[in-house]
Amino acid sequence: TLAVAATPRRGPLARGACALLGRVARLLLGACREHAAQMERGVAAAAAERAQTVDYGLRIVAQEQVGLAYAGWDRLLTRVALPAWRMGRWPSRLDAGVVAALTELSRRDRLAEGFTSRLGERPACDLLEEPGSVDEATSLLAARLFHGGPAGPRADWAPVDWQSYPEEVVDRTWRADAARLHRVLDSLGTRPARHTGAPTLARVLDHLTEPTDPDPAPGPTDPADDATGHNEREATGDPGDPGGPARTAPGTALVPAHTGADTFPDHPATAGDRGADEHDEHDEHDERDEDGEDEDPGTERSALLAAGLSAEVAREENAVPRGATAAGQSPPCTLWDGGALPLVPLQPPRTPRELLTDHVTAMVCCAAVDTAGAVPALDWLDGPSLLLHGERAADLTPRVLSLIEEGDPGPLRDWLAAAGIRPEKPIRLV
Repeated sequence: TLAVAATPRRGPLARGACALLGRVARLLLGACREHAAQMERGVAAAAAERAQTVDYGLRIVAQEQVGLAYAGWDRLLTRVALPAWRMGRWPSRLDAGVVAALTELSRRDRLAEGFTSRLGERPACDLLEEPGSVDEATSLLAARLFHGGPAGPRADWAPVDWQSYPEEVVDRTWRADAARLHRVLDSLGTRPARHTGAPTLARVLDHLTEPTDPDPAPGPTDPADDATGHNEREATGDPGDPGGPARTAPGTALVPAHTGADTFPDHPATAGDRGADEHDEHDEHDERDEDGEDEDPGTERSALLAAGLSAEVAREENAVPRGATAAGQSPPCTLWDGGALPLVPLQPPRTPRELLTDHVTAMVCCAAVDTAGAVPALDWLDGPSLLLHGERAADLTPRVLSLIEEGDPGPLRDWLAAAGIRPEKPIRLV
């Protein structure tokens, strides 16, 4: 009812009636909120009491199956659907994607073996008279609840099928992020490529690389220096002096950083392993927060670039019309207000370091596609992925983190050389 009332492009009479209908619906929802919560708690208590009478072994198996089904839905929404929603597209066959995600989960997780036989049967949604229409309605409802998308298709909110997802969503997302990264580099005054002036991966690598000797040892002192305490060239800032202030660049100090390489295995992990890793990483973040340490470690250069990206993303999100926010975050208003969408945001806002990691990874993927023949692909559990020489590149993230957090481009450059990716070549942006 609220979605129908919020639909634009109606006549004056219909618009007034829908506004009145929406106001009444919001009042009714607000009035029954407490009763609905009590009913939910009562149903949960009754279900828990009845579950105690079920055999313990069967109950444990059922709990595992429900947990795996939830994991499949969660992965599909957060890793697959959310990137499409941010690009103004919504998957037209969301239910089919859930089946594919659970099938992939059954291949990776030994606890999901029970799904294999049931997924081979005819899905229940095919028993409906119009399964395609129901699937589209489900996808639109999920996008509205979890992202705040429009109630129906429009020019900037179009469906996308799974066959077109790599080209329409994955590739476009990478190139949009790469273009944003270079715009921020331009605003920071970073020099473009020497010969072509076109956007290159080498420009990003050079900017984030920390100098190998940021604090050179002082040379022999002059007697005049002992008297004044300052070198004459140092005072004037002669650019020929390695120790002069004219050569001092932001981000030259090495900052101790916590690398996340251990949480990114080279092979695809099971859903249970990922959950444990995320839990351990969350505990580590909590411990660092309690100790007062920085939650986003990195070099000064990466911190400046991450801050610029955060500001740029915030400006773009503020420019998006109300009801179709790219971030999928609920505005600060009451739950039953007409603009309080999404009701259940899937993820908290990305931190500056996460934004920088995503953008540098996107830049690497664009370079791989344009210079090494790689192709964008879709993984049902991990979302957008890169296929390099027919295999999924699963070991890229720790190398990007090494560049961002430590200013060390060595691991990433070795990976690029082994994959045949040329960072000095120009790439195509949006």
